[in-house]
Amino acid sequence: MYKKLVSIFMVAIGVFSLGAEAVSIDSAVVQTVLQSHMIFDFNSEVMITVNTSGVAYGHELLWKANTTGTNYEESAVTYAHDIAYIGSCSTHGDGHDKIFAVDTTNGEIIWSNYTGPGYVGPVIDDDVVYIGSCSHGLDPDNEYMYAFDRFTGEQLWKTFIYGGIAESVQYDESKIYFCSGFYETKMYALNKVDGSINWIYPTGFSVCPNKPMLKDNAVYGAFWDDYSVGRLYKINASNGHELWNVSLSAGPWDNSITADGQGRIFLAIYYDNTMNAYNESDGRLLWSYHLHAGSLSFNAYHNGQVFIADTLGYVYALTASTGHLLWETKVGGTCDISSPTLSGGLLFIGTRDGPEGAFYALNESTGAILWRYPIGASVTAPPSIVDGMMLCGSDGWNMFAFDVGVGGGDWLFHRYDQWNTAYSPVGLTRWEYVQATCSPQKDIISCVVENVYDHEVNNITLILPFPAYWYTETGELLKENSDTFTLESLASAEILTLLITEEPLFQVTITKPEKGLYFANVKVLSFFFPLIFGAIDVEATVRDVNKSGVDQVEFYIDSELQGVDTTAPYSWHWSKRSFGFHMIKVVAYQNDVSVNDEIRVCKIF
Repeated sequence: MYKKLVSIFMVAIGVFSLGAEAVSIDSAVVQTVLQSHMIFDFNSEVMITVNTSGVAYGHELLWKANTTGTNYEESAVTYAHDIAYIGSCSTHGDGHDKIFAVDTTNGEIIWSNYTGPGYVGPVIDDDVVYIGSCSHGLDPDNEYMYAFDRFTGEQLWKTFIYGGIAESVQYDESKIYFCSGFYETKMYALNKVDGSINWIYPTGFSVCPNKPMLKDNAVYGAFWDDYSVGRLYKINASNGHELWNVSLSAGPWDNSITADGQGRIFLAIYYDNTMNAYNESDGRLLWSYHLHAGSLSFNAYHNGQVFIADTLGYVYALTASTGHLLWETKVGGTCDISSPTLSGGLLFIGTRDGPEGAFYALNESTGAILWRYPIGASVTAPPSIVDGMMLCGSDGWNMFAFDVGVGGGDWLFHRYDQWNTAYSPVGLTRWEYVQATCSPQKDIISCVVENVYDHEVNNITLILPFPAYWYTETGELLKENSDTFTLESLASAEILTLLITEEPLFQVTITKPEKGLYFANVKVLSFFFPLIFGAIDVEATVRDVNKSGVDQVEFYIDSELQGVDTTAPYSWHWSKRSFGFHMIKVVAYQNDVSVNDEIRVCKIF
């Protein structure tokens, strides 16, 4: 029995109650593995893998907003005080060519304004939001850096930038910083008040599609001319003077520069499949790690580890000091611009797999996949984790918002902060989940279901890979011979214990008479139904897995009590003359639980 009872799935389907407002959710799957560590994709909505205790981590879909494009929608969502901002790109497909402000309490669009095509995500600075446009070299004379009032959407200023802004911007007290994307690329500093140019640093390179970093009054940017030729620059943020530059092993593409605060900066290089660390003071290469494929991902940093994804769908965790591989997990066919985002001990990312595209949550420490949410379109953008929500755009016209737990804070920059760490210490402070902890006890599985949400959960369905019997903790039969059982509701912090068996926990079975011809209390031959001539002993057996004892067994003929027996083997002698069909019913009692069996017979004399 135990070899068969090695996995239990739990699905939470339906409606979660949030105060007075009900929020419709999609499926969540829990897998409990008693004997081995396995991964199941039982439900197309979500995939969870755990060991010993099954957990359905929270991911309530709150809303979808029509704010994105259809191809290469790589704008990350920024957020402050219940308003999320996202850009819509039409460079490689249909799109709105706008920046949107969305009310995160209901998913309604507050305002939008035209920006032209672009990849870059908005950046929030007090009451202003900055965003750049980029035509990917198709219309370099019509590309701008914009500033909008973040509450009204009013355009405050725009500044022409030849070649566009392919990635997000950084800012300090007085200036914003970015790199132009194509054609004679430069590093720029603009005055925040009016968008006037403060300084320009020409690099002499033709492409800069990566995210700069601002740290200690220095701006870092990476550029390339040829797939095999790249260069990393450190520029004084005050005056635009070069502090150092170093050659790269190949050209970076759509990669961010990240710092750990320990004198190291990190950059993936797409064209030679590497993740690299450099000395912050002089640009010297410290270590290099070869990935399975080139990376278009922005790296992330937290707790001495660097996280990166590649275009074959692998996510990696590396030690920041040495580049040692801690874990790698394949989450899909490819990860593009969607990049690791960290909070609450979890790593979030999306896959650019077309109709198979999905959001994933991984355990930050182990890389284990906790859940998977397919959306029917690619996820090219990196997620943002803020105020207990996961916010992310897609290549399917929609921006998604999930309630993943309890959290706070803002997400002001494309990668959370000026160092591009993509780690929020407060975005997710407590995961909410439904958990099933199951353990074998002789012939019984004891399954404890706990609701760790801060609200009631409705329609929690446990699913087995084979039929079973479901009981309360006291042995009351809830459902028999079924591979599913649904709890109608479970209150916040409520814990419920179920008993699951492959065979009935408490069962009574009529063993005599059975189908056959009986004469003088003896079965003389087989027959289509019980045909009885004369008196007969009605006999029954009781299965008692718990060994709790049987209180009594009652014998009925046509619903009228005829006899009671309290000692096994249980029987009653039916001697009363009769002619015709009757229903024999036997009921066994154990504490407050009763079970029964019945059989239709024909008795003559």
